[in-house]
Amino acid sequence: MVPFGLTEAQFATRYRRILDKVSDSSIERIASVLQLPVPPAVLAANVEIFMGEDGSAPSAWIYFRGENNRVDNKDPTIFSGRSMDLALDLASLACFDERYFDLEQFPGTFLAANVTKTWLAECWWKAGGWPYTVPTTLSVHDDLGDGSIVALSRADA
Repeated sequence: MVPFGLTEAQFATRYRRILDKVSDSSIERIASVLQLPVPPAVLAANVEIFMGEDGSAPSAWIYFRGENNRVDNKDPTIFSGRSMDLALDLASLACFDERYFDLEQFPGTFLAANVTKTWLAECWWKAGGWPYTVPTTLSVHDDLGDGSIVALSRADA
């Protein structure tokens, strides 16, 4: 447990250090997703980070979009409308005192959102994602952090 009392800079550095420990496995997982066949009906993808509540670990999902999205929980392939948990091993991030994520006491959720977004973008690119088959963006759910959207692949992919 990381006790309450870090400065914002110390918190961000500690959070990033924990993320860096799972970078190799995350890059491998992302690379495996990038290798899956993407049909022409899929026009774009968005990776979205969901920050855990009260300091629980975040998760990352990828959503594939096209003109005609469908829902099918039994089809394991990529299709327009498919959402997929990237299943990154982020459980070790749940080690911070809950007070870091209470906005009245500390802006931990916003700091963690920015750090996680930067880290995930770097992992995506290291996994070979810049030339991905479809244009792909990265955001944090509910626009937490700075609210910016990151281009993970070139727009003309």
